Amino acid sequence: MEENAVGDKITLHGACAETVRAQWPPTRPYLVAVSGGRDSMALLHFLHGAGYGDLIVCQVDHGLRGEVSAAEAQFVRKTAERYGCRVELRQVDVEDFSRSQKLSLETAARELRYRAFAGIAKKYDCPRLFLGHHADDKVETVLINLFRGTGAKGLVGMEERAERLVDGVRLEMLRPFLSVTREEMARYVAEAGIAYREDESNTSDFALRNRVRHRLLPLLGEIFGRDVRAAVRRAADLAALDEAWAAEATGPLPWKGKNGGLDVAALREMPGGQRQRVLLRWLRERGVPDCGSEEVARVGAVLMAEARPARASLPGGCEVRRRAGILFIEGPSPP
Repeated sequence: MEENAVGDKITLHGACAETVRAQWPPTRPYLVAVSGGRDSMALLHFLHGAGYGDLIVCQVDHGLRGEVSAAEAQFVRKTAERYGCRVELRQVDVEDFSRSQKLSLETAARELRYRAFAGIAKKYDCPRLFLGHHADDKVETVLINLFRGTGAKGLVGMEERAERLVDGVRLEMLRPFLSVTREEMARYVAEAGIAYREDESNTSDFALRNRVRHRLLPLLGEIFGRDVRAAVRRAADLAALDEAWAAEATGPLPWKGKNGGLDVAALREMPGGQRQRVLLRWLRERGVPDCGSEEVARVGAVLMAEARPARASLPGGCEVRRRAGILFIEGPSPP
């Protein structure tokens, strides 16, 4: 496949250049997350061919694979420079952060990655971040959230456009490939002759996402006698509609205080279902990682308890506390 010219509609199924440009004007600067793997290199190639001329390529070395990671960083740098892009490379210590915050390596890597993106966004005053997630990534996320006991928001999975508050920076996460399957991505890369680096960890069952990909999805296909990915995506789309309605119905969060706290009295007066949705939305907006029903229940217990001191631990080294009629979060993740 030839590199896409501006105006060319034939790129990836469901993510043609014209559609993407209509949503996100190519005249503006954008960050683009590029690991060196197949999906992110396809994203960089696609955006360059679609006429995005002001891209800041962001590559994060997690410090887990030594010289291999360093080689990937240089590969990304050379490719980005060939496209005329600015490059920002960052190194993080995932193992140390994982131990100190009592997080899985997978969760720790994601948190540090987004913190790196937030730092770059602040440096360039550019909160818009392109990510290479595709339809199969969304399916895996929905299944992971389902078995974590999440609510409707988690069943939405990944969204084409979402916001995430990280270290005081409100990142706009843009995912133009969510309607593109893994097979379509592979075909695009092969036909366009896109070079990439294969991460060997993607083929192992070390990470939860890999176990869902390599073991759970094939098993579900065997049980139901068909590929279940399309059905999961439809369920996610329906959950998105329900969630959009619920967010509008619950209205604005009952903010109180100067640091993103909530009004305890207002929360206690809410019906239980509304209160749970508000608390989950609040935790996510405040940047607390991996929030689900268990975390909401923990926060709810602090909210409703009469005993003092009222506090509970949350993922990412955070802590929810109640004082002077305000429910608030302390810790490294929220600003």
